[in-house]
Amino acid sequence: MDSNREIRVPAGRTAGLVILAILVGALLPVVAILQLELAVTLPVLMLGGVYAVFLYARAGWIPAGALVASALASTAWLMGFEPMLMLAAAAVLPALVVMRGVVQKQPFFRQLRQGLVAFVLGLLAAMLVAYATFGGSMISRFMDVVRQIVGRIPDASLQTMLDALRAALPAEGAEMAETLTVENYRGMMMGALDMLEQYYAQMLPGALFSGALFSGTLAVLWGNWTLARRGMATNESFVGLSRWFLPSNVAIGAIGLWLAGFILLNAGYGSGETVYAATSQIAGTAFYIQALAALDRRLIRGDRPLRRRRLAIVLLIIASMVLRTVASVMTFIGLASALFGTRGAIKLWAQRRQGQDDHSDRDDPDK
Repeated sequence: MDSNREIRVPAGRTAGLVILAILVGALLPVVAILQLELAVTLPVLMLGGVYAVFLYARAGWIPAGALVASALASTAWLMGFEPMLMLAAAAVLPALVVMRGVVQKQPFFRQLRQGLVAFVLGLLAAMLVAYATFGGSMISRFMDVVRQIVGRIPDASLQTMLDALRAALPAEGAEMAETLTVENYRGMMMGALDMLEQYYAQMLPGALFSGALFSGTLAVLWGNWTLARRGMATNESFVGLSRWFLPSNVAIGAIGLWLAGFILLNAGYGSGETVYAATSQIAGTAFYIQALAALDRRLIRGDRPLRRRRLAIVLLIIASMVLRTVASVMTFIGLASALFGTRGAIKLWAQRRQGQDDHSDRDDPDK
């Protein structure tokens, strides 16, 4: 992987990217903890690997290495040695696999397959580390740590938070909040943490696997797109989003996976809710990516400039992270596109069926 002879940028720009990489890496575990406390199941740590791929494609090993070193050191300091190993398995090693494909300019969809496998296997390795460290109570252990933190918050700080809450609420809500004391408020926070623990026990497995699939896809796309912008990609090594089509067998498989989870949910299976949540999120990720590709094709047909297309895609991704309704609508759009679009599974099946019928008509001497 002798890439530094190919990927070169001015020293000043490299220095700026290194500083940014160190800051992002240092903040990565902090953001991960905060988003878990807010019940937002984003693959923050895996997205750190995605950003490392971008930095590598943009400026070589130096800023990418600075990000990795900073993130590992910050995670070890804030969360411990075992979480650092989990970060290395779930984000760093998969990112190295993607970087190798990017710099060798391998065929794009081969890179994509390798990237998806690497991120999923990396996640499994991180889960093995978590199981060996925490046993079967990883989520409970994490929430216990958060409870301890909440229990140690000074009363004065909680009073400030309570006053801010009263100021932000409408008049009716503010009147109800006036009756709250600091201890009542602390108890409400503890109750919310109990609910979060149940939520994560149900949603986290699917969120992690769908996050690995999304991170692998984004890493390959962003890395090769960055090289393409610099004129360093080939027609084989970079395939724009508009040329992405979910294979018909993958689309049918994703629907089958979702139906299997739905059947287990309604059959009263003990872990049916967790299985259904996992299968829904994994299948939903595939259809969500299909929806983004379909949108990009629609924007191209409407003669929208490249900058507006990028902006639309980025805004949609951000909106989907914040509003689940947007993500759900995009998933259904992707499902419809995967089944009924130009290369949709049902449309291709109908075309093959029509071709067989035409062939039979020509071979039938009575017609």
